Amino acid sequence: MNTKFNLLLFLSLALSQFVHAQEEYGRKLVKTLASDKFAGRGYVFQGDKKAAAFIAKEMKKSGLSPLGDSFMQPFNLPANVFPKAASVALNGSDLKIGANALIDAASPSVNGAFEVLPVNSNLNNLQNLKGLVLDKRFQGKAILLDEEAQLAHMKPEEWRRVVMTLMQEGQHAVLLVKTKAKFTWRAGTSQAKKPAVYIKDVNFDQPKNEIVLDITAYFQPQYSTQNVCGFLKGTGNSDSTIVITAHYDHLGAIGKKVVFNGANDNASGTALMLYLAQYYGKNKPKYNMIFLAFSGEESGLLGSKYYVANPRNELSKVKFLLNLDMAGTGDDGIQVVNGTIFTKAFDTMKAINAEKGYLPDVKVRGPMNRSDHAPFYEKGVPSFFIYTLGGIAAYHDICDRYETLPFTKFNGYANLLTDFIATF
Repeated sequence: MNTKFNLLLFLSLALSQFVHAQEEYGRKLVKTLASDKFAGRGYVFQGDKKAAAFIAKEMKKSGLSPLGDSFMQPFNLPANVFPKAASVALNGSDLKIGANALIDAASPSVNGAFEVLPVNSNLNNLQNLKGLVLDKRFQGKAILLDEEAQLAHMKPEEWRRVVMTLMQEGQHAVLLVKTKAKFTWRAGTSQAKKPAVYIKDVNFDQPKNEIVLDITAYFQPQYSTQNVCGFLKGTGNSDSTIVITAHYDHLGAIGKKVVFNGANDNASGTALMLYLAQYYGKNKPKYNMIFLAFSGEESGLLGSKYYVANPRNELSKVKFLLNLDMAGTGDDGIQVVNGTIFTKAFDTMKAINAEKGYLPDVKVRGPMNRSDHAPFYEKGVPSFFIYTLGGIAAYHDICDRYETLPFTKFNGYANLLTDFIATF
């Protein structure tokens, strides 16, 4: 009786230590990748290069070999970056970047003081928009638009086109957008002629308002970045391959103090990919495995598109591809994109979860082209794009930090994936 109890206790403790080690490794990786040292893993302060070197080092430690001549696959992309701290002041009061003011990622440099003039006309009306562009009364001024009022007359995509038009054309020097929406940023892949600054929780209630801007932008049309590519030989004789991918890039920084750390998006997916590399380094897989960490996802899937155009493996030999993004929550389970296409694989994954209870739910979704599986899928590679659901709402903002990431179902998610891969 005691022997049986002791054995059960030993197995329980061993499993607990294993689970703890999974999350501990994931947390360690996310804490590093999402630290300010990596500058948001963008194209300023060599954030992408620091991240790529770290990922390659982790792959090598796990027993992976370079896929090709090197772990690194270099390619170029356009990047508009902000290498110096930006300042925005309204009527003599400094606004906090990321909280009360946010620079559009396509903005050029600007330095000066500008009178603020409101524009109240409906700019979904093309005549009104053309009139604003040509109106010389706004020459050299900062024009102020109320986003909420404009959205009463147009769809969000139409509003974005209006903003882009006014960043390229018009007599004004600066575009200000008063918004109530949550601040989110994006990767800048071009530089407009005029800067745009989003303002929130600020009143323009003076008889005469003045905005003072000091913004330094640097456009790099051919910035050299890199994918990171690792290979693990399988134990079988098959040349079929399982591919695990995650994008490691994020949005960078505005100066050194306003950093978009991207803990969930996608340091967490990168950490899960690297955990799987470590796991299979210790537990040799049946099939060959390839691990791809992409740069340029936030710039339009540029890293994965480059890889598919210049593959280091035969895409026709890929048995299945799993693309991991935002793996740090899971309160409501996971979403499986392409689950309606590859129904047998999805049903297998859902059945495993139903039996083992790893996650609250495994939800199905049809095709979408917004992550790095898409270029592979378009070439006929069977693939899932998976992301966790629920938990924190931080996304493309300064709040997506390691300290706020719960890792709710990291262990269960990892176990589901290894069980799923074992079915091939």
